[in-house]
Amino acid sequence: MDRSLIVAKVDPAATERVAEIFAESDATELPRLVGVRHRSLYRLHDLYVHLLETEQSTEGAVEAARGHPEFIRVSDRLRPYVSPYLSTWRSPRDAMAQCFYRFDAPDTGGRS
Repeated sequence: MDRSLIVAKVDPAATERVAEIFAESDATELPRLVGVRHRSLYRLHDLYVHLLETEQSTEGAVEAARGHPEFIRVSDRLRPYVSPYLSTWRSPRDAMAQCFYRFDAPDTGGRS
């Protein structure tokens, strides 16, 4: 399992529309094809944070999906509402935050 955060800017008034666009896309074959296990969208003012959990490398999954018609359609539909955080953005990889610390609780053997 791989976990990634995608960071961008979002029109704060458009979060419901952005959620609808993803819900419609998540009902297609695309998430299954690229191994998406979980998606959550967050907003802080105009900061957009997209948590994505995939079966394999998220970066590889996104790159593999870029040519898929549904990925292109979703990207086009999001364009009026979501924009790059960095002016140097060239590809989805440029929007992925780098994890610099992680903690996972030890397995307790099923005990609470």
